[in-house]
Amino acid sequence: MLEITNLCKKYTTKASCHNVLSDISFSVNEGDFLVILGQSGCGKTTLLRLMGGFLAPDSGCILLDGKPVTKPSDQMVMVFQSFDQLFPWFTLEKNITYALKKAKKGGTASDRQATASHYLSMTGLSDFKDSYPHTLSGGMKQRGALARALALNPRLLLMDEPFSSLDYLTRTQLQTSLKELVLKNHSTVILVTHDIEEAIFLGTRIAVLSPGSHGISHCFDCPGKHPCLKEELEEALR
Repeated sequence: MLEITNLCKKYTTKASCHNVLSDISFSVNEGDFLVILGQSGCGKTTLLRLMGGFLAPDSGCILLDGKPVTKPSDQMVMVFQSFDQLFPWFTLEKNITYALKKAKKGGTASDRQATASHYLSMTGLSDFKDSYPHTLSGGMKQRGALARALALNPRLLLMDEPFSSLDYLTRTQLQTSLKELVLKNHSTVILVTHDIEEAIFLGTRIAVLSPGSHGISHCFDCPGKHPCLKEELEEALR
């Protein structure tokens, strides 16, 4: 579905050239929940933005269904870390119906409204469909952003540490909700995080991004969540 080959990215200024990612290659299959795990500053967000078409690589290629990714598209939707992803002038329901209309998805206005109701129900936000974002908690805003992203039914959902700024209880609740929603939707997801426990809980595959080599140092297939996985990931991050 998604093929990354020999991807490289540098940030250059007048004073220096900083190598962020070097010779990264991996693939993502339909239905994967790939977690890219790495320490802060190792290039996780840069890699995600490259995959989403928000940045251009210096070399290498990114193919979605065999076609080069050169710009953002409705085939891939990104959920950011920030709580302020929703349009503040729209209600929760209108945030979703507007996104569907702009993407030319969802059929008629009543169809789009039904889709919005479905995903707000799935994320536990039905009672807040007429609420504006400034009246919602951070966790509710993140659930609203997730509902909007899932309603667009993208080929690939990209998530940039979406729960890292939340308190422990809200974070664990949203992780559980996300896992359930992904299974119900048969979604394909790439999520970046520095949290080992989050990676183990959510991922069907985990790729470790090493700051030393600027590349993928280890890959783990973890459908069985074997008992030594946490220790192996801790070692891989060192």
